[in-house]
This record gives sequence, C-alpha cells and structure tokens, in this order.
Amino acid sequence: MKNQISFTTGLFDSGQIKPGSEGMTRLGYDLARWLNARSGDDEFTFGEPSPFGQDGWTEKVTANGESFTLGFGLMPGTRPADHAEWLITIKKERGWNPFGRTDSALRGRLCDLIHNVLRDEGEIREVHWG
Repeated sequence: MKNQISFTTGLFDSGQIKPGSEGMTRLGYDLARWLNARSGDDEFTFGEPSPFGQDGWTEKVTANGESFTLGFGLMPGTRPADHAEWLITIKKERGWNPFGRTDSALRGRLCDLIHNVLRDEGEIREVHWG
C-alpha cells in the first residue's frame, strides 16, 4: 500500500532565509495549496490546510463517504535548499469500524491523482513512492 510520495523541486518555500524575512516558518502550506489547485478532479474535495506538528501541514480530502488526510512537509535534513526533497503522506481516516480495510479503490485513485499532478509539473523530479 502506498503511504507516502517524495519528490525534489525548487517550487516551494523550503525555509531559506531571504532578505527581509523573519526566519524559518512552518513549511508546506504552498505545496498543499498548489496540489489543491492542480488536482482539478471533481471526485475529491480538498479541505483547507491546517498546521500539523512543529513544521508541517495537513489537509482533509473526502470523496464518496471516505476521508483521507494528506500531510505535507520536507524530508528531514533537506531544509533549507534550492531544490528540497518534499514528502506527501496519505492516510485513510478510519470510520466506525476500527478493523476495516485501510486500502480502497478510492484511495488508489487519490494516490494516482497525486502522482499524476506531480509528474505533470516540469520542475518536479525524482518522484518516488515509499
């Protein structure tokens, strides 16, 4: 089962301190918003990103009664970098049955959607599932 996808790009803020900046901030918000805008798929409804942990973001995705949580952040040890390694995690939210399956056809389609959006962007490379 696919749980996370990593990739390298310089498209998103990786925490490089720029002139006039206040220093490091929570990273991944711009990635979450970018994926939401690029998904363009009516099957999935993406929520608003919310802070998660000390330096990441999370976003709820729903479709046909199933809920998923996407996590966005940098791979450890890649901050700051011109071309940082990013990580998106995919987790299925459990419903009333804690012993239910964690994989589904819908989850597979969500993973395919994320993969295709990343692959279609020319400035993203080294896309790997883990």
